[in-house]
Amino acid sequence: MFFKKYKEKAAHKILARGLPANSGRHDAGSDKVSSLACVVNLDEFDDVEAFKELARDMQVRQENFRIIGYTDRKDANAYYGIPVFRDEDLGWKGVIRNDRYQQLLDKPYDMLISYYSRPGLLLGLATFQVNAAFKVGLKGEYEKGNDFIMNITPERFPEFRKELIKYLNILNKI
Repeated sequence: MFFKKYKEKAAHKILARGLPANSGRHDAGSDKVSSLACVVNLDEFDDVEAFKELARDMQVRQENFRIIGYTDRKDANAYYGIPVFRDEDLGWKGVIRNDRYQQLLDKPYDMLISYYSRPGLLLGLATFQVNAAFKVGLKGEYEKGNDFIMNITPERFPEFRKELIKYLNILNKI
């Protein structure tokens, strides 16, 4: 119990420090989006195929698209096909100890979609830690880690998709 609280406190410190907006990112410039990562709260929205279709709509090749899900359920194996991380993966000093999550961190991306609205410590850490030039997220507790925030609930994905593509066209990202 004590160790769990200590790990959570360390993670909260990382988020409270509010890492600078461009921390660890490569230059966004006016580059088109050619690589995409998604961090999704599977407890709020579990249709991962919708993100694969969104990547196709944005003309992101399959090998440049990564998705990772978060769940607090024990049956994480129910989400075959995508890697999943859980609260048990939180290690010392705010490090998420999950091999598939570490693979996501090893590569820089042109864009990150943080698709969650409920506050979650590990979700906030993931938004801050993924190396992306342009970060898109939903309105919520850890929104300050994003460059572009949409005031849409997760269950309204078709509207999110339509608005995101519209704004990415305006910003000349796709």
